[in-house]
Amino acid sequence: MNITVGIPTLGNPLIENQGKYTLLKNMLIGKDFHWQRSIEALLPGEVEIGKDEVFRVINRLSIEDYLKCVVGSEMNPEAPSEFLKAHAVISRSWAMGKVLNIHDHSEYGKTNLTNKIINWEDTCDHHGFDVCSDDHCQRYQGIQPIPGSVLDALKATEGEVLISPAGKLVDARFSKCCGGKTEVFSSCWQPREEECLESFDDPWCNLDTLDPNKKIRVLKSILKDYDLENEGGYRWEATVTASEIKKNLLDKFNRDIGDITGIEILYRGLSGRSKNLLVKGTQGELEIGKELMIRRLLAPTHLYSSWFDIDQVSSDTWHLQGRGWGHGVGLCQIGAARMALEGYSYKDILSFYYPGARIGNK
Repeated sequence: MNITVGIPTLGNPLIENQGKYTLLKNMLIGKDFHWQRSIEALLPGEVEIGKDEVFRVINRLSIEDYLKCVVGSEMNPEAPSEFLKAHAVISRSWAMGKVLNIHDHSEYGKTNLTNKIINWEDTCDHHGFDVCSDDHCQRYQGIQPIPGSVLDALKATEGEVLISPAGKLVDARFSKCCGGKTEVFSSCWQPREEECLESFDDPWCNLDTLDPNKKIRVLKSILKDYDLENEGGYRWEATVTASEIKKNLLDKFNRDIGDITGIEILYRGLSGRSKNLLVKGTQGELEIGKELMIRRLLAPTHLYSSWFDIDQVSSDTWHLQGRGWGHGVGLCQIGAARMALEGYSYKDILSFYYPGARIGNK
């Protein structure tokens, strides 16, 4: 089974044939996030220049070669083997759902009105390929130096996928750190629920309970070098001003409601993450959702998550106290890796993060 991957580049694609692989010299990773940068990537399979204005390179390869790249790109390949096995299963489940069109991700529920914007990013926004290479889907950065641990994890779980109680491939979402409680599908994407994606307490991703030196060792065994800049994301703080919100509204959403006078969380998801935010201005009000749009509004690139409390510290400044890194749906990568370090098997990990799911074969 093959999969097609859309890849963004920094400027026009710079491609060099290297026999078995294609060298892409300016692959863009972390697009619009705080870790955005350009890297060189060796791409297996077939490579062609696409017509999409953002995803300019199309890579067609077997799904197992794709998984080798994803498991090595999503996290440090020196992570615990049981964690790598768990990630191989969920990455395969998610990718196959896209290739086989099992997971329907329509634009139903999106709204773009003068006083209300409800939006999200998902594979319904892609055209001409199955998945993209960035955090929008799964990180795919070409052939990495693949250690035996990744190859062993893929071999040990070859063909394994997650199956829901209804017999369907699980839409196995995951994020970096859930902050202590996972979220449901509808808080982040279409207004519906997906089997095995539930909201529940997660004690595993709070690394503050560890000795500081052990915490650093755990993070270094899990995260890529540029992810370490955030120290795991379990708790974080940020400050945003009225002028910054006004600028972001205009630059990112093409809205002007005058000078900003207030922000208010209207609805929260089951975990506490903000689903809808009301922005008040001297010339009107604007409701914004879902979580990714809120994260974009309140930071130069993105907040780490939409799970935060707001404290107004002056007439034009708000302090945010937040938890988690990412949307919080499905597997928490830091929590899952810690479970593996504590001796839990990949089956234990998958059972914890996808309640009711079982492991089957494609």
